[in-house]
Amino acid sequence: MKQRYPYYCFKETETRRQFEGRFWNHGGKQLAIVASLTEVGEQGYWAAYIGTDAPESWTEEDTCLYAADHGCKLSEADARHFFPEIKLPYRH
Repeated sequence: MKQRYPYYCFKETETRRQFEGRFWNHGGKQLAIVASLTEVGEQGYWAAYIGTDAPESWTEEDTCLYAADHGCKLSEADARHFFPEIKLPYRH
């Protein structure tokens, strides 16, 4: 059974869930911090990313998806600051 987390899940597949940790919109410029968890049975790992708004899109969801796919990976310490409830091993 997958662990429940207090974060908004913006994308879910059979083995991966992606969560929004923070989102800012300042004058039309957007920034998101997201976590991507890979879970197979009882095994799992995760990583967190920071990224800006998606080209040609201005929605919060698109920014989160873009940050997950193209963002800069956070250090484990920074990732655990934004997602303290995730206890899985961090992917380095």
